[in-house]
Amino acid sequence: MSDFEFWSYLTQFGQITNTWWYAVGALPATIIAGCAYLLMWFALRRETNLPKMFVWLALASLPLVLILPSYYASVAPRAALTRVGFPVAADAQQLNRETTLQAGRQLSNLATLGITGASLAVAMLCASLLIGGYTPPVIEQISQRFTKAMTRAFGNRRASKAGAASPYGVVKITRGQQQGTQFGIKHGALIGKEQATMTITDAIVSRRHARFEIRNELACVIDEGSTNGTHLRRHGAILELNGQGMPLEHGDLIYLGHPDEQESVELTFEKAA
Repeated sequence: MSDFEFWSYLTQFGQITNTWWYAVGALPATIIAGCAYLLMWFALRRETNLPKMFVWLALASLPLVLILPSYYASVAPRAALTRVGFPVAADAQQLNRETTLQAGRQLSNLATLGITGASLAVAMLCASLLIGGYTPPVIEQISQRFTKAMTRAFGNRRASKAGAASPYGVVKITRGQQQGTQFGIKHGALIGKEQATMTITDAIVSRRHARFEIRNELACVIDEGSTNGTHLRRHGAILELNGQGMPLEHGDLIYLGHPDEQESVELTFEKAA
């Protein structure tokens, strides 16, 4: 009995639910799950927090774990059932009704797991786009407008208060859409577009762009794996930041994006008196 004959027999007498999944869903879902995993890996390529990276990659691999068994069953149903300990007859005459229904239940369960995995794959794909800052332009524009409105309403007042009280210095936006706004530096302060301590809404800024840490009473800036990078200009020299912290000196210029790009945001660091 060929795989085609075996499958035709099961679909006719095995009462398999979600047969459409094996016909048109398993292959595209496998491709989407693989792309979601690769995109998540690419989005986390500069991540320095290893536990966080491990958790996200483990979650991104879960859709593949759920989908691959049903994809394998769609390609080789007899071999797939044999691997889970199900005895497959050599011809249709040796398949009784109970055995056929049991095989149908096995394949129905695999289809359910595959559909669940496909839903998770879409969620992981969206999560990797958000983490990596690859949001579609339309969503990006809506997000920017909302964030700008919130910043106009609350951001400047809060930033000025934080800047006056910070013992580690302040950064002042000297080029960008929010020019003149200043932020007080504290340990763990995050620069980004959304859910950030220092919200900056320019298009070049990633959702999680850079963060500050306090080390030995010195303010350090660290790039968070941003799409356009973080740079530091000191005494005319330009340094590209990465996952390592760079201690700041009074008068340092921090660029979100490359300094030569007109869209880049420039921040000036001023050490506290």
